[in-house]
Amino acid sequence: MAKLLKFFLRAGLMLLITLVSLEIVLQLAFLQLPQTLIKRMPQYQERYGIRLNTEHGARQYPPKEAVDFEVTSHSGDLYQITCLSAAHIESIEPYRVAYTRDRQGFRNREPWPDDVELVIVGDSFTAAESVRRPYWDGIAESMLVFGLPGSGTLEQKLLLEAFGLPRQPEIAVLAYFGGNDLTDNESFAKLQQAGLTFADKTHQNRNPLDYLVSFHLVLFLRDSILAAGKDCHYPQVALTEPPTSVAFLDKLIPVIALGESALRASEMYQFTQAAIIEMSAMVQSRGAAFVLMYIPQKAELYWEFLSQETRQFILDRLEEPISADQVDANLTVQRQVLASLAAEYGFVFLDLSPSLADAVQQGQSPYFFADTHWNQTGHDIAKAALLKILNQPALDKSPDL
Repeated sequence: MAKLLKFFLRAGLMLLITLVSLEIVLQLAFLQLPQTLIKRMPQYQERYGIRLNTEHGARQYPPKEAVDFEVTSHSGDLYQITCLSAAHIESIEPYRVAYTRDRQGFRNREPWPDDVELVIVGDSFTAAESVRRPYWDGIAESMLVFGLPGSGTLEQKLLLEAFGLPRQPEIAVLAYFGGNDLTDNESFAKLQQAGLTFADKTHQNRNPLDYLVSFHLVLFLRDSILAAGKDCHYPQVALTEPPTSVAFLDKLIPVIALGESALRASEMYQFTQAAIIEMSAMVQSRGAAFVLMYIPQKAELYWEFLSQETRQFILDRLEEPISADQVDANLTVQRQVLASLAAEYGFVFLDLSPSLADAVQQGQSPYFFADTHWNQTGHDIAKAALLKILNQPALDKSPDL
């Protein structure tokens, strides 16, 4: 009995040493591990070099980072957050994206000019990390672009105040994403109200297992096995001309299902409206023009091209029940509410939906298939629409363009 006990003690000790050694190796190789694994972990952003606690209050990507990666058929956030798998891959010609971030972590050339013609703030659509030629590339002779992935209007307002307005821009553009800016703004506002930083939120209520790569590796393998056995409802066929395979992020659908009264009464819209009004006032008080550029989520553009059966098939898989009639009736509500806000406060509202919808109807794909963001076609369409607005005379006097 004593020998058996000793054997198990030795085996347990060896197993513990092996697991600790494995964890040390995995932690040392953290940034070389698959993104789908390490992005699940609370220390990911800080290990990558993202500052979660800054003087201006917004997050900051690594200054002077040399970014160089390949975009392939496997690239895209939808593979990570939906049921899409390798079996659904649509082939694209691989290409490389390479640039160096500036001293504040953005994709601007250095040195920054003291005064600029144009400033743009936005989220990952503006950061444009998966395309070579973002929609803002070469759009003005003198400009600064502050695209922060995962940010909403409230956080972008901090960037405009800290970096944009001191350069005395003639025009400031807020690139607003109709998919998750509302929810991002609500989360950020409540973070501010609680007196917390992003670092506080990231590490709040965590236990030691959350920081172990080996623990998340087990969970990752478990989730992969479970996902492989599920019947995926994507891709679906959009009845464009010619027909297009499409996948989008289901959890963003509830935003476009909100009626006008419900949207206006929601906390997330109240926070958003206040931030936009404040931004427009700051810009216009300096004699500059303010442009609110609306970016639709992919589902907004493809919904009308899905059959009734397909729509219901997708909605049946949502966590909260939403009817197809709700989505049909309210598809353009958020855009209309923001357009009326622009008319009321005298700034320009640029809705990119019509230009993108025309492309979709013609069978073009302005979004990556396996991603919620624009591909190069989408950025080219956005650039043409924004250029048209920027070239209008007396821009600050044309709120209904």
